[in-house]
Amino acid sequence: MYDKSWDEQQHVIAGQQINYSGIFNYAELFKLIDRFFKKNSFEKLVLEDKEDITKKGKSIHIRLRPFKEFKGKSARLEVQLWITIDNMVDIVKKIDNKKIKLSKGNVNIVIDAFVLYNQRGKWECRAEYVFIRTIFDKFLMKSATKDYEGMVKETALELKNELNSFLNLNKFIY
Repeated sequence: MYDKSWDEQQHVIAGQQINYSGIFNYAELFKLIDRFFKKNSFEKLVLEDKEDITKKGKSIHIRLRPFKEFKGKSARLEVQLWITIDNMVDIVKKIDNKKIKLSKGNVNIVIDAFVLYNQRGKWECRAEYVFIRTIFDKFLMKSATKDYEGMVKETALELKNELNSFLNLNKFIY
């Protein structure tokens, strides 16, 4: 999560959405997310986990912000997931003579991606240095910042595609 030790935050992807309504496997959805971030060496950070029970079903709000730090580097990659599931009810389906517990509801997932930099004390001591560093980063030398932005963007879009595929596959399986 962003704190004062990280002095610059670059927003790479904002508001990539996945909307799904129908039958899905709640447990498998979160196993997919956990496996994805574990495979990509991200540490899981849960910022919010709230569940309300209404007349129409469960309402679940989860905010995850997995991150990946580089040793010896001054950058941190973060992918933020806002998962909202409304009107979720548990159902039992019989598939191949086996009863499977599934969920039915409306799923909305919003994905954001960030790169956080820690340049404290290196360039920010004077305004002229900040200006020079910005000119170097933007125009003269393509530093590692573009690599980090590309890595977190690729990770976030890959996650979006996997989640979208998983949820849409449920339409045909169940």
